[in-house]
Amino acid sequence: MLKCITFDGDVSTLNDLMEYLEKITQDLMEVNKLLCDKQAGQPIFLREGPRIVRLRQEDILYMEGYGGDYVKVHRTDGKPILSQVSLKRFEECLSGNNFCRVHRSYIVSLSHINYIERKRIRIDGALIPISDSYLPTLMNKLCMQT
Repeated sequence: MLKCITFDGDVSTLNDLMEYLEKITQDLMEVNKLLCDKQAGQPIFLREGPRIVRLRQEDILYMEGYGGDYVKVHRTDGKPILSQVSLKRFEECLSGNNFCRVHRSYIVSLSHINYIERKRIRIDGALIPISDSYLPTLMNKLCMQT
């Protein structure tokens, strides 16, 4: 037995559903922005040898990954910290709006970028490479800040 399916009412239902999903997406983006703004002032605690060091996020210039298991955190005071944590795990602890992964081995603080030139970022005298795969994400984050 064959059954005919009509789409008269289904089209308007789908349109209503699409509008509802778009509204939910916008609401979620606003909530995410509020959470990231609140998180921006939260300190990060990192193990450095036998000590646990408290870091303010605004003091971080950039992070450099070493072999997947270590991260070197470059700070505004010029004293780097080497910690046994993966760059991916460190990325999860950072606030979303002010930091961006630009390479498989680097995360940068957007507020400390001096300039960007030819797929490289200058931060406090260091040149950091930008991978092709991370370039669109970086540009989107920079556009959202302006």
